[in-house]
Amino acid sequence: MSTTTDIYEYRNKEELLRSASELKSSFDARWERNGIEGQLAELQDLEDLMAQPDFWDDPEKARDLSQKKSALEKKLIPWKDLHRDLQDFPELVELTLEELEDSDAAMHQLSSDFAQIEKRFEEVQLAEALLGKDDGLNAIVTISSGAGGTESQDWAQMLLRMYTRWFDRRGFGYETLDLQDGEEAGIKSASLLVKGESAFGYLKSENGVHRLVRISPFDSNKRRHTSFASVHVAPEIDDEIEVNIEEKDLRVDTYRASGA
Repeated sequence: MSTTTDIYEYRNKEELLRSASELKSSFDARWERNGIEGQLAELQDLEDLMAQPDFWDDPEKARDLSQKKSALEKKLIPWKDLHRDLQDFPELVELTLEELEDSDAAMHQLSSDFAQIEKRFEEVQLAEALLGKDDGLNAIVTISSGAGGTESQDWAQMLLRMYTRWFDRRGFGYETLDLQDGEEAGIKSASLLVKGESAFGYLKSENGVHRLVRISPFDSNKRRHTSFASVHVAPEIDDEIEVNIEEKDLRVDTYRASGA
C-alpha cells in the first residue's frame, strides 16, 4: 500500500468494491433521510409548471417559482450526479481493469476516481449543513476583548488576523465596519462585514467566548495568563424587507387632554 497526495491506494478490486459499497450505503441513508426523492419530484413539478404557456401571466409568482427552482437545482444536482456515479462505479471498476493491462496502474486510477467520489460526498454533506434560513447570507463578525486589558486585547487582535486570513483562503471579501485599537497593544473590538456565498452559514459556529492560555509576552515574570475574547456572528439582513400589517391588527387609541 502507498499513498499519493492523501489518496489511499487500494490493493485489489475486492477491497475497493467493499469501500464503494460502504460509501453507497451511507449515501443511500442520507438520500432517504433528506427526502431527496421527494424533492426531485417537486423539482420536476416546477419544471412542468414553468413549461406552461401561461406561466408568466403572473410575473411576481413566476419569479418566485423560478428562484425556488434554481435553489432546488443547485442543491439536488450534486446529489443526483453522485447517486448515478455510485451506481455505476462497480461497472467502471470492471471496465478499467479490462482496458488497462497493468493492474497497478488500473488500481491507481480507480483509487483516484474513488477519492473524488468520497470528496463529493463530503461536499454534499457540508452543503446539507448550510441549509438554515439565513445560512446563505453575508455575515457581520464582531470581536470584543474580554477582561484582562492588554492580554485580552492582544488575543482579540490575534483572532482578527486568523479570521481575515481564513477569509482570504476561502475567497470571501470583507470590509472593516468598526475598529477600536487597544491602549498598549491589540484591539478592544472590531466589526467586519464578510461577503461570500454562505458566509453566515460557515461562520455562525464561531459565536461565543474564545480562550487563550499562554506564557504572557507582556509579563516580565513570564507567568501563564488566560485571555478571553468574544465573537458574535450575525447575518446581514436585507434593509428592504417589507413588513405588512393588516388593518385588523391595528389598534388606535385617542386621548383628550384634561380640561379640554
